[in-house]
Amino acid sequence: MMKKKLTIILMFLMPFVCGVAQDYLLSQPWRTPTVIMPSFAGINRAGTVFATYRNQYSSIGAQQVAMAGYDQYFHPIRSSFGTLINYNTYAGGILSQVSFDVQYNYLVQLTQDWYFRPGLQIGIFYRMLDSSKLLFVDQINLDGQVVSASSFQASNYNLFRFDAAVSLMFYNKYLLLGVNASHLLGNNVSFMDQPTTTNPIKLSAVVVGVIPIAKGYGKYDPYDDITIAGLYQWQGQYHQLDIDVMYHRQYFMVGIGYRGIPFYEPQAGFTNNDAVKFMVGGSYADFAVSYSYDLGLSSLMTVSGGSHEVVLTYSFNKRRENHPSFFCY
Repeated sequence: MMKKKLTIILMFLMPFVCGVAQDYLLSQPWRTPTVIMPSFAGINRAGTVFATYRNQYSSIGAQQVAMAGYDQYFHPIRSSFGTLINYNTYAGGILSQVSFDVQYNYLVQLTQDWYFRPGLQIGIFYRMLDSSKLLFVDQINLDGQVVSASSFQASNYNLFRFDAAVSLMFYNKYLLLGVNASHLLGNNVSFMDQPTTTNPIKLSAVVVGVIPIAKGYGKYDPYDDITIAGLYQWQGQYHQLDIDVMYHRQYFMVGIGYRGIPFYEPQAGFTNNDAVKFMVGGSYADFAVSYSYDLGLSSLMTVSGGSHEVVLTYSFNKRRENHPSFFCY
């Protein structure tokens, strides 16, 4: 059993050790949409503070993500600012990364109903490799005893890099379209001094539609809607699609989603069916909390333990209590 777990962990870790790293994924990006692209900062024309914790494949300790962020819209200058801080660990802490980003976007009213938001994000990240937790073949003797010495020697165990992203967004009250390009600086992220190993540019596309059910004119009349959201991400050899359907009723949210691309094989014999997501949340006053569980659909589903994610948000300077807008309840 231990050998099986070790094999699974190494499957996730090796792309990072070699330097070609896919970004983390979240099951509830719509609760904290600034993690998708900088154009989402201040989308509700208010201020928001959030914290997120995700335990990916909880039974084998594949990845843990802790995030916090702040964004706010400033009406006099029609601009929004945001910040993100993120801490990731992989394979029980063998690899970890801290990042900090600053975001900006400007609101342009194209017509009475349509708006345009170009966004910019700049940041830094610090990546660390703990070689003391790695075990290589040349450390195992024929009798099964483990020795401390290994032929593996990284040229460095810490990386400090700058990064940048740009985004464009068009939206009205019921439809939102956006694109984003991140990792624009093409950083060398190899621990093995391989100059051709770079962090691939990640391209993202977003389509969100809101179907109103009840308009909520009165103070105590709830605003009900169904939000259908799609997020496509492409980074290097990885393609990922998230489709989520969420029902909001004033102080309550429930949703279901799917991550994967049916009938697509990234490599021969491998499918891209990742998980079914279940989401539930609620709010009181200016606070909201939501939880999601990922039920794995891949070959790891029997050993991974699924993925758990919790998001806590606090909103302030709201336009009005029942104001309908994207991803709010």
